Amino acid sequence: MIKSLKDERGFILIMAYGLISALAIFSLALFSRNTSFLNSTERNQNKVVAFNMAEAGVDMAITQLATDTTYEGAAYSSMTSGPMQGGYDVTVTTPDNAPNTRLIVARGYAPDNVSTSRAYETRNITVYAEIGTQNMFDFAVFADQSLQLTGNATVDSYNSTVGAYGGANKASNGDVGTNSTGSSTVTLNGNATIKGDAQVGPNGNPASVISLTGNAAITGVKSAAPALKDFPTQSSNSASLGALTLSGNTTRVIGAGTYRFSSISITGNATLQATGPVDIYVDGPVKIAGNGISTQANTPPNFLLFVTTADDVQLSGNGNFYGGIYAPLSHVKNTGNGELYGAVVSDTYQQTGNGNVHYDEAMRDAGGVGSNGVSLVSWREENTAAWQTTSSSGS
Repeated sequence: MIKSLKDERGFILIMAYGLISALAIFSLALFSRNTSFLNSTERNQNKVVAFNMAEAGVDMAITQLATDTTYEGAAYSSMTSGPMQGGYDVTVTTPDNAPNTRLIVARGYAPDNVSTSRAYETRNITVYAEIGTQNMFDFAVFADQSLQLTGNATVDSYNSTVGAYGGANKASNGDVGTNSTGSSTVTLNGNATIKGDAQVGPNGNPASVISLTGNAAITGVKSAAPALKDFPTQSSNSASLGALTLSGNTTRVIGAGTYRFSSISITGNATLQATGPVDIYVDGPVKIAGNGISTQANTPPNFLLFVTTADDVQLSGNGNFYGGIYAPLSHVKNTGNGELYGAVVSDTYQQTGNGNVHYDEAMRDAGGVGSNGVSLVSWREENTAAWQTTSSSGS
């Protein structure tokens, strides 16, 4: 009987060991399953985080390119915030033979950019973007702060590549613009007429920015710009020739090329005669009166005047002016009775008298100044087969 009792105890012990082993194996399997499930959940979560980080990298690159077209990307940047752990890096390159195109490659990481980190995931997004170019002379008159037309001034347009102004070569594309959103910063008095559109600064109310009195009128659309217009000053490495001063019956003849003066003063019956296309940079005040300037073939793109300072530009007298005036820091005042054929960029613009402005639509090809936003051409997440084309833009 003693032997039987011992046998029973041994059997019970074996059964207990077996049960414990079974429970241990089951617990281990359950723990392993839960760990695997947890790791899978964490990796799936990190896939989403890495993708969002890559998108953040794309957004950052587009924002940078809108203000700096030479932007080349950034090293790893952590975007960790609370439970959201991750970051991105970006590279931006310019494909061969496509100077206005940018290839953006953004890689997102979670929880960081160390491949041995727990539940490490990465996602790549490749974007082709197009850099828009802001033309130097998109408007008949653009005045950053304020624009005033009085008297009988009319602003309209023509195209010098077709021929001289007049007849069928007259159009209503004499657009004007400003970055201002202040009350009555664009004013038209008397019989002043703009045969074209008028654009005010972003979020501005055209009804309050533009003031019309008397018989003044704007025939086109009045609207607010989607973004500020940026007109950086232009400069030249040419040696300065000092002050250009012409008076009396003097005529000075210059050939095609680039010239730089410390100031310009043309009075009396004096004339500056250009026999070819010229770019003239002035580091001071400009006063053009009398017979003024003779442009080759009376074609405005053949005469571009760049004022590098905030000094005033004054046009007076009865002589016609053919050319582009790019003076983004200057007050430009046109008080004469002569016609202005071409375009003007200024800080402030004031016109009185009976002279008119005839915007030469060929001036749009005179050159570009900086970026006018970034348009997305295509978008792809490289970790999948996804490929999209889009027309979204940033500025």
